[in-house]
Amino acid sequence: MRRTRTLMASLFASGLLAAPLVTAGSASAAPPETDLVLAVYQQESGVQSTRLTCDPAAGDHARAQAACGELEAAGGDFTRLGTGEPGICTFEYDPVTVVALGSYRGEQVRYTEEFPNRCVMENETGTVFSF
Repeated sequence: MRRTRTLMASLFASGLLAAPLVTAGSASAAPPETDLVLAVYQQESGVQSTRLTCDPAAGDHARAQAACGELEAAGGDFTRLGTGEPGICTFEYDPVTVVALGSYRGEQVRYTEEFPNRCVMENETGTVFSF
């Protein structure tokens, strides 16, 4: 729980969480249906974060098109991401916490999950948290 609070505080401090809120109130352009702030926290590398918008795929996410496609295939359910194929990962314990905040197709999103290591995270979340 402490890790999640630290991650959220870092996102607020960086201004990334405020960005979707600011654009949602903008009258000049309709906000995208999907507007997410995604973050990955790992002890040695700290917090990495990006913004992903879909319809059309955009934002700062390096693989926005693939990430939006995977979210679409999962119906916006972050627990249904990934290939479904078991990946080969080591048993190394180096926890990774992921957070998604914002909206998916107009629905509020608040997703947090911890994985035992980055390999497991990537197997279970596909490209969404790989940035």
